[in-house]
Amino acid sequence: MTLPSPSIPGLPPAEVSIDLNLVRELILQQAPRWAGEQISYVATGWDNEVYRLGNELIIRLPRRELGDVIGHSERQWLPKLVAETGLDIATEIFHGEPTAIYPFTFSVTRYVPGKSAATLERTDRNGYAAQLADYFNQLHQRAVEPRPVSSYRGCPLSGLDENTRGQIALLSPELRAAASGLWQEAVSAPVYAGQPVWLHGDPHPHNTIVVPENQGFRLSGLVDFGDLCTGDPASDLGMAWMHFSVDSVEKFMAEYGVQADDATWLRSRGWALRYSMLTAGLEEGDPLGAVGRQTLKILLA
Repeated sequence: MTLPSPSIPGLPPAEVSIDLNLVRELILQQAPRWAGEQISYVATGWDNEVYRLGNELIIRLPRRELGDVIGHSERQWLPKLVAETGLDIATEIFHGEPTAIYPFTFSVTRYVPGKSAATLERTDRNGYAAQLADYFNQLHQRAVEPRPVSSYRGCPLSGLDENTRGQIALLSPELRAAASGLWQEAVSAPVYAGQPVWLHGDPHPHNTIVVPENQGFRLSGLVDFGDLCTGDPASDLGMAWMHFSVDSVEKFMAEYGVQADDATWLRSRGWALRYSMLTAGLEEGDPLGAVGRQTLKILLA
């Protein structure tokens, strides 16, 4: 099967330059209690760059203005999510303010031990399918007002129809018909009629931390709740297609409580198509780009 066209957009450009010297200076100026800790680069994401601070902490710095906006939202809503779901999530323990050398706020959180699941083979990720389903069952609790709402996560797919069809048009001709059919099926499925539930918003493999256990890997936790919101659980469930092989997606959904003929299943595939197209254009060296391209092939096979 032909891979997606390179014209699919990749990682948004950074609006600010971040390096080790800048991070050290920010810590020295605003959090001198950690000035003696070793700082090392970890990863660059859609909205943030991430650095280790010593052995137990992580620094997350927005690389563009939207990342700063998302950081404020997470700061506001994550404590409420934790209180209502009881999940053990690494919430912010310090936040830095904009300065003359860096225009955005930044955060320091507890380090979640383990490695990114995006660095694993898909067959190795299959081993934590039931654990991720259980995590989502605990996370997807009814959200009490007030609650955050997103226009691009947890919302009715109809509101994303024009944008999604525009992304489908960027695929190679061999993929467009299958992608259009999958999307039409998803957007035509009955809309979510339940109470809005808490959503991670972006639980892809690169935001999923795992640790070795026996011959496989165990789920350690999810990180980066910048897109947290409330709404349709299919929005989060669609990420199962990014994590697992088809048979393990079925096991994941069954453990969560969704069957293959459910409207939730159909909507989740629509979300999965969006996520895979969004990440398929990432550069070859980005593990999430490989995940996106593999997922697109699986969905459209």
